[in-house]
Amino acid sequence: MTLPKEKRPLRAALVLPAGLALLHMPSGLPAPLYPLYQSTMGIDSTTVSLLFAAYVAGVMIGLMLMPLIAGYRSVLVWTCGLSIVADVLFLVAHTAWELYGGHLLQGIVLGVFTGVVPVVLAQLDLSDSSKLVGRATTSANAIGLAAGPAWSGLLMQIAPWDGRLVWVVQIIVTLAVMPFMRTRGNEADKSDPVRLRAVLAGMFADLASRGAILAGFGAFVAGGLLSALGTLVVHRVVGVENSLIEGTVVSMCFVLSAVFGALHIRRSDVTVTGQGLAWLFVGSLALGITSMFAHLSVILLATVLLGIGQGLALQGATQIIAVHQPEATRGAAVSIFFILCYFGTTVASLGIGAVIPHTGLGPAFSYFSAANAALCLAGLALCLLAARRTRAATVPGERTKAAPTP
Repeated sequence: MTLPKEKRPLRAALVLPAGLALLHMPSGLPAPLYPLYQSTMGIDSTTVSLLFAAYVAGVMIGLMLMPLIAGYRSVLVWTCGLSIVADVLFLVAHTAWELYGGHLLQGIVLGVFTGVVPVVLAQLDLSDSSKLVGRATTSANAIGLAAGPAWSGLLMQIAPWDGRLVWVVQIIVTLAVMPFMRTRGNEADKSDPVRLRAVLAGMFADLASRGAILAGFGAFVAGGLLSALGTLVVHRVVGVENSLIEGTVVSMCFVLSAVFGALHIRRSDVTVTGQGLAWLFVGSLALGITSMFAHLSVILLATVLLGIGQGLALQGATQIIAVHQPEATRGAAVSIFFILCYFGTTVASLGIGAVIPHTGLGPAFSYFSAANAALCLAGLALCLLAARRTRAATVPGERTKAAPTP
């Protein structure tokens, strides 16, 4: 049965974010399993960090491929199939090499989904949904990140089976959603080549876009630190040896990110981004003192603050990049934006992996969290300055319109 034309945008607005959330789950599913992998495969904390770096590298590959394949209707269907191949690698993994392969493939999958979905949503004609792109994308990302470690940790506690049951469930659910992932693209459509220099010039042309890029970068650094090493910090630094609690602590950040990313806030995108950066700044500081106090309440507080900040910052930042760019370069701008965001996660995962052998897990975690706090503070300053300039330009214009004509 074919849906009425007026219902197709609504279906896409519901189905595509749901698929994005599902395909985001494998980024967090292995988190509670890392202590198990350490004991059964002999990998260390540095390897865990490099595993997450392989995942981020895959995401960046997927984002770079997105402008070339986004026009094909079945691109997300085939991407779901690639995700199933990665799930199978995790399911049968006995060495770190299968884990590397699974992380890399899942990264490519998420890169394609993360790039395609916001562009498709930005083209929808839905009334009363002016902030659809930022809210749907942010919430879908966060829901997948939140559900992954919590669900994996729960299954580890009640049905261990060497951490393999969660991948069986993921394969089944991905197979179920595959038929619904077709987009409205047309293989016959031809578009003019996008000039990278022009897109970058547009993205960095104003203070609001620069603040948005720093907001996305800082949000992904914080999320990368928690996703890559959060469970290990809870396990080894804080001293809590419970897979469900470890997964829940990491999930807490992304649950709140989903909630606050979905809020309909009647303020400008720049203001929302600035508010998110303020929360990220405080949360990063709290995360930085985790190794100093080594108490569960400290890292819980940090994840709460970071979750609120992520939701607000990514909602505003994604909206600025996806909607405020010219339609001809919107897809490329979204891809570049998320490449820059995931580059922040790459820097965090690779950098902390290089520092851990010299400083230990706890101090390295604190150093990178403090550096991220400084980055968020710089982004906040840009957003405040951009908002001030906007008000200064708007108020005189309003006064001029209100003044009587001589």
